[in-house]
Amino acid sequence: MPHLFLSHSLSHSLLWPAFRGLSIHGWLLVACALFLGGLVKGVVSIGVPLVAVPLLTGLLSVKQAVLLLSMPIILGNIPQALEGGKFCATLKSIGYLVVGAVIGIALGVKVLFAIPAHLAVGLAGIILLAAALTLLAAPKFSLPKKTAAPVGLLAGLVSGFMEGVSAIPGPLLATYLIATGATGKRFTKEIALVLVISVAVLIFVFGQSRHASGADLLMSAIAAIPVVGGILAGRPLRDALPPKLFRAVVLVFIIAAAAQMVMRSGLIHI
Repeated sequence: MPHLFLSHSLSHSLLWPAFRGLSIHGWLLVACALFLGGLVKGVVSIGVPLVAVPLLTGLLSVKQAVLLLSMPIILGNIPQALEGGKFCATLKSIGYLVVGAVIGIALGVKVLFAIPAHLAVGLAGIILLAAALTLLAAPKFSLPKKTAAPVGLLAGLVSGFMEGVSAIPGPLLATYLIATGATGKRFTKEIALVLVISVAVLIFVFGQSRHASGADLLMSAIAAIPVVGGILAGRPLRDALPPKLFRAVVLVFIIAAAAQMVMRSGLIHI
């Protein structure tokens, strides 16, 4: 029975066929991409997908990269989402943002399933470019309470769509939460809660669409190991490196990688 269950799970797997075809060198490259994503997050708190996605799409499709990063994102954010309690109060305060993110991620995943692979690479590259440029410019503005809720619904919708297509929701979410006055532990808890809920919806949509299996979730959970290893390795570097300079160098690298993704997709010809 376990053998039959495993065979059925693998037959509907999105990740296993790709990984089965990789060489040992390919497996090491995937592990390195995940580790580097965690390393950068450990140093400058930039989301893992920003670094890992452009590296992974050299070996995997965008759909596979999005699914592979799902469990590392959830597992990495659960502690922050639960820290300090007040789960219901926090959820209520960002309710519009969460609703928008859930709707947006469902739409984004549907679009990801519907478009050709090369267009998915190009779209993910464009989203990555926009996200990196936003972080590099670091725009700062504040939202009055009257407009925070409707803007939150829109911000959640767009960030959820970005997450569904490319696994990259963070920059827009961060910009919105900072504009509402969220700082420190409040900011960390709110963005972590949105990410845990929205990525759980992403996994559900993948499963309902028969694009993910139990074996995929297991592989995604295993992918959290090099990510966590990178985060732990990066933390001691926070004090040894100038954070602003390191952040700028990383973002320039991301912009270059994203531009390469767009070029590789064939959307722009030179």
